[in-house]
Amino acid sequence: MQLRLSLVSFVGLAVLSGCGGGGGGNATGEVPADPIDVALAFEARVGDAAFDCKATHPGLGTAGTEASITDFRLYVHDVRLRRADGTEVPVELEQDGLWQHQDLALLDFEDRTGACANGTPETNATLHGTAERGTYDGLSFKVGVPFELNHGDAAAAPSPLNLSAMFWSWNGGYKFFRADALPAGSMTAFNVHIGSLGCQADAGGKVTACAMPNRAEITLTGFDPLAEKVIIDYAALVAGTDLSKDTGGAPGCMSGPDDPECVTIFERLGIDIKDGTLHPDAQTLFRVE
Repeated sequence: MQLRLSLVSFVGLAVLSGCGGGGGGNATGEVPADPIDVALAFEARVGDAAFDCKATHPGLGTAGTEASITDFRLYVHDVRLRRADGTEVPVELEQDGLWQHQDLALLDFEDRTGACANGTPETNATLHGTAERGTYDGLSFKVGVPFELNHGDAAAAPSPLNLSAMFWSWNGGYKFFRADALPAGSMTAFNVHIGSLGCQADAGGKVTACAMPNRAEITLTGFDPLAEKVIIDYAALVAGTDLSKDTGGAPGCMSGPDDPECVTIFERLGIDIKDGTLHPDAQTLFRVE
């Protein structure tokens, strides 16, 4: 799909008043132009190679492990375009009944071929919506499901929240990010499942809060988000991890704060695994070229 470039197009309130118009201005006296269609493209990579369910990817992690990647999906929300002065403009997502619901979207790069037998044939690598017309040089978003959508019944939820493979439990909610791999010669998978932990429910069973929300904040600057892709690099995610062995906890990283493999995984997501604070400048999973 060809992505549309954007132009600055604001009309001063004084001009409208001189032409007989009135009202509709904001605090600065400007009237926003009509919104533009937005298509934000993402691409899954493994280092320099495109992610492929049918391929084995060599040289992963600190041990240079070869592995098949068996799943690659993530939820994102709170998508914002960034201006050069740092101000952010929200993207209103198209309600397509499949990949996008309210402020949430699912990016799905597996296609149920090769090693991805537990996935779905459909894929989605683009967010569609509208935003205020303008010139942008960056993009911000959060990885995960917002709290108000995170603790429901996945069996009755609208798409894309109806995938059992992306649901953890009632208290825990959804797997915000899922990237599973099977190292060559191993019978044990190395799974990365990021989601909220320490969630507490009231007497009626309603989840009221989570001690570790684990929703990464991503900010990318210095590129045109309406014309250039965002790269999601599995190799960067596991660059500091030995995929050939598991040193404790769940196989891989299931978001456990005491899981040794999660320490470096969380660093690359820009999350401090001990206190849950977010460090967008430290994340390396997402990049632009």
